[in-house]
Amino acid sequence: MEHNLLEVIFILLALGAALVALCVRFGVPPILGYLAAGLVAGPHLLGWLPDSPETRFLAEVGVVLLMFTIGLEFSLPKLLAAKRLVLGLGGAQIAVTMVLFAAIAWWTGLTPQAAFVIGAALAMSSTAIALKQLGEQMELGASHGQAAVGILLAQDMAAVPLLAIIPALAGAEGGLAMALALPMLKAAVLFIVMMTLGEKLLHPLLRWVAGTRSLEMFMLAALLVVASMAAMAHALELSPALGAFLAGMVLGESEFRHQMEADIRPFRDLMLGLFFATIGMQLDPRVLWQLPHWVAVILVGLLLLKLGVIAALARAFGLGANAAWRAGVSLSEAGEFGLLLLSLGLSLGLLPQQPAQVLLTAMVLSMVLAPFLVRYNGAVAARLAPDAGPAPGSDDAVSAIGDEFADHVIICGYGRLGQNLAILLRDAGIDSLALDLDIERVRQAADAGEEVVFGDATNSGVLAAAGLERARAVAVTFDEPEQEIRVARHARFLRQGLPVLLRCRNACHAEELRATGAEVFPEGLETSLTFAAQLLALLDVPADAIETLVNDIRAEEYAPLLAFFHAGDDDSETASHDMHRRSVIIREGDFAVGHTPREVGIERADAELEHIMRGGIRVPGHKMDTFLKAGDILVLKGKVDGLDAAERRLRG
Repeated sequence: MEHNLLEVIFILLALGAALVALCVRFGVPPILGYLAAGLVAGPHLLGWLPDSPETRFLAEVGVVLLMFTIGLEFSLPKLLAAKRLVLGLGGAQIAVTMVLFAAIAWWTGLTPQAAFVIGAALAMSSTAIALKQLGEQMELGASHGQAAVGILLAQDMAAVPLLAIIPALAGAEGGLAMALALPMLKAAVLFIVMMTLGEKLLHPLLRWVAGTRSLEMFMLAALLVVASMAAMAHALELSPALGAFLAGMVLGESEFRHQMEADIRPFRDLMLGLFFATIGMQLDPRVLWQLPHWVAVILVGLLLLKLGVIAALARAFGLGANAAWRAGVSLSEAGEFGLLLLSLGLSLGLLPQQPAQVLLTAMVLSMVLAPFLVRYNGAVAARLAPDAGPAPGSDDAVSAIGDEFADHVIICGYGRLGQNLAILLRDAGIDSLALDLDIERVRQAADAGEEVVFGDATNSGVLAAAGLERARAVAVTFDEPEQEIRVARHARFLRQGLPVLLRCRNACHAEELRATGAEVFPEGLETSLTFAAQLLALLDVPADAIETLVNDIRAEEYAPLLAFFHAGDDDSETASHDMHRRSVIIREGDFAVGHTPREVGIERADAELEHIMRGGIRVPGHKMDTFLKAGDILVLKGKVDGLDAAERRLRG
């Protein structure tokens, strides 16, 4: 069945939307929804979409945009700072795993080129699935989480030269060594050219575009940069994705990095979803019932071999037994770049069709299992290393320290605020035990004699292990309201009546935090009060007058401070507040002229009139019988919808 490009996009998006929604509903990675959409619409099931130039074009665009954003995020200084985990552990994992899988593939009778592609593809793990799941479990700061991040970063880097090498293998006539050397030489030349262009041409061009203050111009310039660099790589017979990555690297250290990433991201996410759908189109489900034993052998072999290699290397690089096994379990699955490399090798004719189908099927199945492997990495590691002792952050590990505490304060989060709390509590003669998920911070603080332990305070078992039943109070210093709410609810459930104090950085979250029954400390509002009180003291205002003023505002639950005038281009802080303050100038011909605010119905619009400015005189808002005149400035307070409704009433 023939389709034009728009029909291909429509079919893939329609199916993708439905299947991704199902994946989100059941907690399955959206990538699998796109793969399923391609499988259903592809030539092996419904046959709606054959493998065509249009679908291959969509896949290529998605990969190009992905590699550009990865290049933008690439930072050589950060890489060198984490060289032990990235270049050391990550590089070793890629090299060892590639060699092992390539040797096995070669032993089965495949060509050296095919073996190389298979080794490269199976060495990759899923960045999207592993990082998302580890982040949700708050394990990225743990030893195994940091090792996983280092390995995944190394894999993302390794994908770049592999994208240059694999196409060259398809036309290799001078041997494998020449096929590997020539594209690397071309890539080096391309990088030098791009670095020169970036400094001499791209940066000045983007500065000029930014000076126009046109978001459309900047977005077009960003897409032009990606397309031109990809085309330059293609002209050198290299992968366009490689050119996009190098372009991202060139611009990644510039002041345009974040804006370009924001402009590209919507296109990237859409096209990347379509890319995974095109990979799903290549899957032949008949393999599952024709060769189920080979799919099972490869699936089990992939998981076990990668698990063992990563765990062994992690141990060699100094990780504990438990952390090493947890890292291995978390990264034992196949990954997005692995699918890309295998699909590329298949399209170039480097792989026989049947073995490629078996491999693709096993890799996709491993990605289906990946969320569960990551979720239960601790339990699996405990079975694999039963004598390794309790895992850092586990209930048993926290309990080993928490059992020694009684009548203490549990501090959740050991950043600046948490550390300052610990100092003040110690000076007051009150014991405290802090929980934090930054393993390096915990190590340094513990070495210095601080009472801090690695653990996830949002986990009820960890809270109980920290001695919640014997604690005097819980202080939560997190930035994220969702995490604070989880801690407060666990604490209330485990022990009713225990004092819980929550940090509130933005006033808009205060109500939902108070709904947990905990006390809320409005950090931003208290900072304003303290700053104002110190200024008044410098102005020789009597101390008792300052105290009265501050206490009155606190008694009103900070109501006078909750609303403020927002910038035209609201930043992340102001935009997150529910309450706004807005000034509205009454013009000739407005309905409000000659009417009172009560007649206009400002209150019915769910807004509050604070005061009216008339000729430099402030008229209190409660005088609702004041007749409005042209030139009056009304200062309104409320939520955005209410303010908009009130302004419409004023205008008539």
